[in-house]
Amino acid sequence: MKTDHTSQAKSHNETAGAVGRAVAASNKTTSDKRKRLTASNIGTFMTPGVRYTCVALANRLNSNKRQVRASLTQLVDTGVIRHVQESRTGIYWIPTLEEKSELGRARRDRGKPLSHTLEGYDSELRRIQTLCMLVRRS
Repeated sequence: MKTDHTSQAKSHNETAGAVGRAVAASNKTTSDKRKRLTASNIGTFMTPGVRYTCVALANRLNSNKRQVRASLTQLVDTGVIRHVQESRTGIYWIPTLEEKSELGRARRDRGKPLSHTLEGYDSELRRIQTLCMLVRRS
């Protein structure tokens, strides 16, 4: 009788150990994926012109939002991807060739001197001043 209980306990411990090792191995591969997540890895998952959120990329990569956001920030700082903040959600994308050429054109145009004189500032300032005086508390 003791041998039956002992063998049952031993088989139960072996089964529990195997399950524990399998869980530990899956956690290790997940943590390895998270450790290997870099800015260049995120760039390979993104398609030019397609807009992504940080949460969507984190879900797609099975990673942590903080790690993804840090990598995205690094890519934005280097100029590889673009970022726009819409309310509480950040939108990230790799610009297409058309968007890149448009940005270059806009940068060149910014450096050009104005070819005409600016008019209408005085009247606009007077209008704003009048509005401020109307809502002013006495």
